[in-house]
Amino acid sequence: MSMDIYVLDRSFNVLDVISVYESILWKQVLNEPGTFKAEFVYTDRMNRHLQRGNLLYKTDEDEPAVITRKYLRLNKDGEQFITIKGYMASRYTHQRIIWKTMVMRGTPEQIMYQMVREQIVEPEDESRRMPNVVLGEYHGYAGDEIEKQISYRNLQESLTEVSKGPELGYRMRLDLTARKLIFEVYQGEDRTLGTEKPCIFSRKYQNIYTQEYSEDDSNYGNVCLVGGPGEGSERVLESAGRAEGLDRYEIFYNASGFTRHEEDEAVLRRQLVQKGNEKLAAFYIAKAFESKINKAKSMEFALGDFVTCMDEEWGIMENTQVKSIQKGYSKTEQSFVVTFGDDVPTLVNLMKAKE
Repeated sequence: MSMDIYVLDRSFNVLDVISVYESILWKQVLNEPGTFKAEFVYTDRMNRHLQRGNLLYKTDEDEPAVITRKYLRLNKDGEQFITIKGYMASRYTHQRIIWKTMVMRGTPEQIMYQMVREQIVEPEDESRRMPNVVLGEYHGYAGDEIEKQISYRNLQESLTEVSKGPELGYRMRLDLTARKLIFEVYQGEDRTLGTEKPCIFSRKYQNIYTQEYSEDDSNYGNVCLVGGPGEGSERVLESAGRAEGLDRYEIFYNASGFTRHEEDEAVLRRQLVQKGNEKLAAFYIAKAFESKINKAKSMEFALGDFVTCMDEEWGIMENTQVKSIQKGYSKTEQSFVVTFGDDVPTLVNLMKAKE
C-alpha cells in the first residue's frame, strides 16, 4: 500500500524519495490552496530533508505541497517521529499582495491570469518575481465580463474571491522535467444525473461508506448595499442581488477606498456591483454532503466536477460541486473523503468577507 513521495528543494531538485511513512492526509480544495499533514519515523536523513520551504511531490497528483510547519516528537517509549504540515503550491500566491491598484475588465479567468502575471510572473519590480512560476494555457472559459478594482489586497485571497462566483479552480501544476510551476485556472465537468457520463453518489449504488448532510442559513445574505467613495448624500451607492419580503437578507460592504472615475462614473458603479456580487458569494446557504467514498465502486469524477448526491431515505437529491477531496494513507488502510457543496463559513472567512 506504500507509494513513493519525492522531497524537492525550492528549485525542484530531488533530495530524497520516501516510500515508508506513518500516515499522510492530502487534501485538495477547489477555490483555495489545499493542505497536507504527514508523519514519519525519525531518521537523521529525514530530518535533514524535511525542512520548511522544501516540497513534497506525489506523482499521482498535479500539484506539489510546500512544507510550512515541522514538529519533532519523542514518546515515552523513546520512539521519535517527524510531523510536517503545509499547503499545496498555489499557496505561493499568498506571499504577494496586489501592489498599488489594479483596474481590470474581462472574464474571471482573464482577470485571474492578469493578477498572477502582474504580481508574480512579470511584475514591474524584478525582486517580486517568482522565477520558477509560469502561466498555463488560457482556456477561454465562458463567463460574463466583469469590472474589477483591487488595491493592496492579498493575491491568493483575491484569486479565491474572483474564482468563487463562476465556480472555477486554480492550482500550480508541477512540470518536474522543466522545473517549473504552471499556474492554471480550471473548470469542472458536468457529471450530474442525465448527462452523458454521470457520477452519482448514493447508498443505492453502494459507493459510499458514511455520509453527513447539513444545511445552514445563519450567515446568509442575498442583497448587498455597497458604499463607494464620497460622503453623506454625495456618496456613491450601488446594490447587488435581488429579493423581497422575508426572503430578503441584506448586508453592507464598505468600498470607500475605490477610485472615482471622473471621466466615466459608470465604470465605478459596475465595479461596486461586482464587489457586491463577490461578497454575496461568501454569505451562502450552506448545503454540504461529506461522504467517505468507496473508490472501487465510484464513478469517474475530479475536483470541481458537478455530480449528483442522493439519498432516497432522507429525501435529498442535490446536483452539487466537488469542493474538496481528502486522501488518507497509513500502513494499513486508505481513505477517500469528498466534500460536495459548501461547508458552513468559519468566523475567519466571514470576517474576511466583511472586509
